Amino acid sequence: MMKKIDRKTLKESMTDTAIAMPIAWFLSYTTLALMLTMGIVNALYISIVQTLVLTIVSVVRKYYVRIFFKKNEILKMDKNYFGNVSYERMQQ
Repeated sequence: MMKKIDRKTLKESMTDTAIAMPIAWFLSYTTLALMLTMGIVNALYISIVQTLVLTIVSVVRKYYVRIFFKKNEILKMDKNYFGNVSYERMQQ
């Protein structure tokens, strides 16, 4: 039996992947070029540095993407609950 696709989650995943691909390519190339410029040609060292850089950037990127989608989800729920009254106006 086929399960229903969660469109919100799919949209978030696709957005995160679209953001990640150019960042990962740029960071991979940059770390490789820097390490070769510094005279490091050991493939193991290069792969360890690239993996560490990409992992750290991925966690930070995913955190901010998740915060963005979570914030938009809360705003949509507030709008559905309160109608067209803005959140800022309710705080006054």
